[in-house]
Amino acid sequence: MTLDPVQLLKDMVAIPSVNPMMVNTEEPVERDMVDYLELVLLRARIDCERQPVSAGRENVIGVVHPTKPSKAKGLMLNSHMDTVPVENMTIDPFDPVVKNQLLFGRGSCDAKASIAAMVTAVVAYANRPERDVPVVFAAVADEEFSFLGSWKLIEREWPVSACVIGEPTRLATVIAHKGVVRWRMWIAGVSAHGATPELGRSAIYDGARVALSLQAYAKALANESPHWLLGRPTINVGKVQGGQSVNIVPDRCVFEIERRLLPHEDGLAAVADCEAFVRKQIGDEIELQIEAPYLVDPALETPADADVVKALTEAQKAELEFESELQGVHYGTDGSKLARAGIQTVVCGPGDIADAHNKDEHIEIEQVELATRLYTRLLSNLSRNL
Repeated sequence: MTLDPVQLLKDMVAIPSVNPMMVNTEEPVERDMVDYLELVLLRARIDCERQPVSAGRENVIGVVHPTKPSKAKGLMLNSHMDTVPVENMTIDPFDPVVKNQLLFGRGSCDAKASIAAMVTAVVAYANRPERDVPVVFAAVADEEFSFLGSWKLIEREWPVSACVIGEPTRLATVIAHKGVVRWRMWIAGVSAHGATPELGRSAIYDGARVALSLQAYAKALANESPHWLLGRPTINVGKVQGGQSVNIVPDRCVFEIERRLLPHEDGLAAVADCEAFVRKQIGDEIELQIEAPYLVDPALETPADADVVKALTEAQKAELEFESELQGVHYGTDGSKLARAGIQTVVCGPGDIADAHNKDEHIEIEQVELATRLYTRLLSNLSRNL
């Protein structure tokens, strides 16, 4: 059985899998994608299972076993099925149009192209008459919001020592990325009629002082020592809410914050450090409350001399005739969870991150084809590289 990765990608772009970007959703976001991938794997006679993640959501995992008894640990190819929302797109998000050798549609770049190339390579590996090591393909849920799928995936042990995560890197090798912690802090005021504001205390006025202290904290982070690939840690106040009506003194102002973490940093410690800085800036007269983080996600850093890095570099040289410089990126991936489970992990996939999440998201057809060749070569050399 031979697959066409471009046709696979077209099929998957036409399957909506939009993440609602909210906690504890029961929407079956990835269900149709799971159905589709399960059918493809089963038709290729690959052992396949659906792993429950949360209400209505699942991962789908295929395992290609060695043809003879082996204790060798193999490789996982892993990418995610969900996409970001489609509001304000200038194209039909679920119509996989090909124009000027570009394939358009939501998820075409991030990250269904990686899935298409990976599945094609895994099926080709399954067709081999002799296989020395196991290969696992995992398509996971909820990467775009809270990484529920990858956290669930590592609750199980898999017969692998290494993993390649499919994200748009233009097939460069990423060995490090930042982590993130997200939380809310809020300021309590005293409500009063807008005609007599002196009888209340505006949480928005106090919130302005908190905002300035957060800006000062951001400047302090910008002066810290940089990581060799990732630069410095950052903080962003992404959302502010306050007030009920124009004629009421607001009694609450809420900031939603994210802090990007370097590999040596702990998310909870970063929140505590931010709180201490802000409290020192604003003094005791402002009533400030800090909520427990609703997302804490670790950073990734894989040694440059790890076996999986060497294996991918060899495949790049042999199949694509280039050797990628090792890179770091500021966004997060499912890779840091696999690394937490003791699996050597790198990020490498087709497409350009600049084309992901866009109003006209697209990917070059050539990138899909090159990724398929790269992953296929990587799997063919497993027995001597891992």
